[in-house]
Amino acid sequence: MDYVHLTKSFTKRDINSPVETKDKNFRNKLKTNVRLAPLTTFNIGGPARFYVEPSSLSDLTAAVLWALRNSVPFLILGGGSNVLVHDSGYSGLVIYTGRLNRLEAHEDTITAECGVTVDRLVDKSLEQRLTGVEFAAGMPGSTGGAVFMNARAVDRSFSDIIEKALALKVGRDAVDSTWLENNALEFSYKTSVFQKRKFLVYNVVFKLTKGSAQAIESNIRANKNLRKSKGQYLFPNAGCIFKNSRWIGMPTGKLIEELGIKGKRIGDAEIFEEHANFIINRGKASADDVYRLIKYIENRALQTKGIKLEREINLVGDW
Repeated sequence: MDYVHLTKSFTKRDINSPVETKDKNFRNKLKTNVRLAPLTTFNIGGPARFYVEPSSLSDLTAAVLWALRNSVPFLILGGGSNVLVHDSGYSGLVIYTGRLNRLEAHEDTITAECGVTVDRLVDKSLEQRLTGVEFAAGMPGSTGGAVFMNARAVDRSFSDIIEKALALKVGRDAVDSTWLENNALEFSYKTSVFQKRKFLVYNVVFKLTKGSAQAIESNIRANKNLRKSKGQYLFPNAGCIFKNSRWIGMPTGKLIEELGIKGKRIGDAEIFEEHANFIINRGKASADDVYRLIKYIENRALQTKGIKLEREINLVGDW
């Protein structure tokens, strides 16, 4: 999963006009024209016009404020799953959370910054003999992204184990931090308050339960093996392209399989034979290849089954 938050500028700045900053520390960290493909699990996409890697809450706040005050749209990028970056890239500021990776445990809780990978969170739970997060073993992406998407696997969701989250509330030209308890995070199926409102995930407290190290390790291994058996690590991909819809009566992957289009290929993008809700990059797929394949699946589902699929993947850039 990935943590994506797009903020449209309040007064659109010409992307070729100069952008100012008086914050010397931020200015030293700000980069331009940074390739995004290596930061995504699809390994696809053009460059970011502006790019920064915050390593603290104050850094993150400074980056968001800079974007707001310069009318520059921004994107929070975590583990790079669940996103498809346009071939021309992103004309705003990409805030990459990889350095926001502090992780600590206390009794039956684990607190993780948004850039902590899901696998590190799972490993920490085993180290502390805390059970509850094994369902996420092998899940790509960051903790922030998993919370943003309310990531789900084997009938469990991140909302089941979250006690509270430290969020940044983004205003027109100000950013404030606030703790939100689980019931204020507006969780539902693959949805959270972070998708609905101008909040960003910074820190998350997970409420777990003491358990047996042997049982926890066994569950972790089983869930990783399940993902491996489905071929999820064979080729670059972004995870499920579409959400499951419970009213359809079957997983979306099964629906796509019934359309008889597994293996359909456009350029180097292909509907995965092992899991029809995955599109894989056979090596040199472009974002346009993937997008055209997504549209192809949507059109076939609508024309053949009368079903309008809901995308899970986030499109980044000017589509």
